[in-house]
Amino acid sequence: MFKVMTWNVENLFKPGGSSGPSSEAAYDAKIEGLAQAINDQAPDALALQEIGDPAALDDLVAQLKGVWHHRVSKFPDDVHHPIRVAWLSPRAITDPQDIHDFPPDLAPVQVADDGSTINAMGRGAVAITVEGDSGKKIRLSPRT
Repeated sequence: MFKVMTWNVENLFKPGGSSGPSSEAAYDAKIEGLAQAINDQAPDALALQEIGDPAALDDLVAQLKGVWHHRVSKFPDDVHHPIRVAWLSPRAITDPQDIHDFPPDLAPVQVADDGSTINAMGRGAVAITVEGDSGKKIRLSPRT
């Protein structure tokens, strides 16, 4: 069975900034707690939300058992609070694709009472491919 897990890691930033933990001890505890849960669950793929600092993600990956691969979206929410999504997997990641624009057949989405619309996500997504135990390629994507 192929096990996929998803987790909002709530502003994964290094300490010291406006969005990160207030101390190194709080940061270390967060990284250790996340790593323990991931190691205990041992997913084949893990979708993460709210990755703030890629270096913080590197710290998390360093605490995981075995070799883990990752792909982080190139499209954060915004420049003032740049959180992103990412995939982690102990399986090799191939064919990564950053997704930002809505599919061409989707009409713009209304986002305000004044009729304002958008045709791209506020925070990008990432699609990846990994190989299952049977050797079959598995596409992990926010799209159907």
